[in-house]
Amino acid sequence: MDKIAFTGGTATGRKIIAAATGNIKKVTLELGGKSPCIVFADADLDVALEFAMFAIFAGQGEVCSAGSRLILERSVAERFLPALAAASRKITVGDGLLPETEMGPLITREHMERVLGYIEIGKAEGAQLLCGGHRMFDPPHSRGNFVAPTIFAETRPDMRIVREEIFGPVQCVQLFDTEDEAVRLANGTDYGLAGGVFTRDGAKGLRVLKQLRAGITWLNSYHPTFNEAPWGGYKQSGWGRELGTYGLDEYLETKQINISLSPQRPGWFRSAAEAHLS
Repeated sequence: MDKIAFTGGTATGRKIIAAATGNIKKVTLELGGKSPCIVFADADLDVALEFAMFAIFAGQGEVCSAGSRLILERSVAERFLPALAAASRKITVGDGLLPETEMGPLITREHMERVLGYIEIGKAEGAQLLCGGHRMFDPPHSRGNFVAPTIFAETRPDMRIVREEIFGPVQCVQLFDTEDEAVRLANGTDYGLAGGVFTRDGAKGLRVLKQLRAGITWLNSYHPTFNEAPWGGYKQSGWGRELGTYGLDEYLETKQINISLSPQRPGWFRSAAEAHLS
């Protein structure tokens, strides 16, 4: 085996790195994230609201690039957050094989308990629960690993629910007043996989995206994936890239070939200059 390519959790990624040091194995890693979804007051707020939901609740949050931190301009929070919570409560949660389902169950009971544990941590840390925050037991949810779409407000950057990857339908809201503060909050994480920015000001949006320490970014969108483009993250979100020619390069070794079609003596050794074999 010449190479290890791993997609999964950061803790497992660290173990792979340690194991690969024994024989200097080439490694690429696509790991976890705690990605920001930044909404400025000048955004199309209806579009931003639906994408804020899609960013975290698509795939029930079990997505490495999920927008699990909503970084929202304070001036619109009073009307944006109640609407976001109300819409999130109405998400159709159910069997993923049914066409009407908008969010399915978590992958295992063990993982469901882990996500519920983080929700309890968020409550204990003092975050404000806007919606969800519980396992769904009512029919037709009684036999599955269903967790209600959950949003926490009044969070602090030092809270575990803000810092650690939950990998479930739990979104944490952080408020900002200035562009610089938004960037600082967005980058205030050990991860750097993805990030989205919502604004009608294209110059500002591009300016913020360039400052995000994240490998996958969107302006006025979230989650579209293009196989032609590189996929991967900064910091503890991984090493290297997948997809596109960048992904192919990770599986290649670069070789240097030097050719002299008119060979000449290098003239380095005096004794060699006395040799005449040709």
